[in-house]
Amino acid sequence: MSRVRRHHSACAWRLPLLLCALLGCGSASATWSIAADNPGTGTIAVAGASCSYMVYGIAQAVPGKGVVIVQAASSDKARTDAAGWLADGMPLPEILERLSAADSDYAPGEQQYALLRVGDALPVGFTGDAVEGFKGSRSARHVTVQANTMASDQVVPRTFAALHPADWTDDASMADAVIAALQAGAAAGGDKRCARTGSATAFLSLYRPTDNPRQPWLTLAIYGLEPGSQDAVSLLAQRYRSWRAQDMGAASTQLFLLPGKDADGAPE
Repeated sequence: MSRVRRHHSACAWRLPLLLCALLGCGSASATWSIAADNPGTGTIAVAGASCSYMVYGIAQAVPGKGVVIVQAASSDKARTDAAGWLADGMPLPEILERLSAADSDYAPGEQQYALLRVGDALPVGFTGDAVEGFKGSRSARHVTVQANTMASDQVVPRTFAALHPADWTDDASMADAVIAALQAGAAAGGDKRCARTGSATAFLSLYRPTDNPRQPWLTLAIYGLEPGSQDAVSLLAQRYRSWRAQDMGAASTQLFLLPGKDADGAPE
C-alpha cells in the first residue's frame, strides 16, 4: 500500500472534496456504518465500510451539533439539507420526517438514513423499502449502527454490541470502540459482494466540538481495493493504531490510501 496522502494544514479539506468529486464517494450501495458521540466531550465519531470503490462521503458532520449518514443509493442533497437542519437545531424526528417523505426529492425508498445529535437525544433512522439484502439499524443514546446488502443478519447486532453502552472514559476509548465495532461487522460477513474480505473501502472520522467540519481532528480512509483482494477494515485498523500511537495530539490529520498506486496515482 503506497499511495498515501497526509495533511496537517489549513488546506487539508481540499483533498477529500476533490476525491469525492472525482470518485463519487457519496454513493455506496452496500454499507455498514456507525455514528457516535462522546457524552463527556461532545466529540463525534463516524465510520463506515463497503465493497464499493470509496465509502468516505456518506456522512456529513456538524461539529458540536451532530451528524447525518445517507447510504444505500445515497443522496448528496439529502445529506446537505439534513446537515443544515441539524446546524439550525431542528429536532431529529422532524428532519427524518422531511427526508423520508414520499413526495420529497430524496428518493427515500432507495435510501438508508441515520441522524445523531450530540447530547441525550435518541438517534433516529430510516431504511427504504427498495433497499436490498440483509438490512437494518439499531440505536441507543450516543450510538447508532445501520447496514444494508450485508452478508448476514448479524452485522448490525454484532457491530452495535461492540459499541454499547457508551461508557467511554475519553475520546480515545470511543475511537477504539468504533474501530472494534467495524471489525465486528466485518467478522459477521460485512458487504456480501466482498465474499472473502467483507470490504474494499473503509473510513473513520473524529470531530471535536470546535473543529472546522472541513478539518476534523482525524479522517483515515482506505479506498480503491480490488473487491475480495484485501480487507479494508483491517487495513484501516492498522492505520488507526499507528495514529493512536504517534499522532493523536495533531490538530488535523487526513490520510487517504489507495493501495497499489504510486504517489502520482500510476499503477505500480
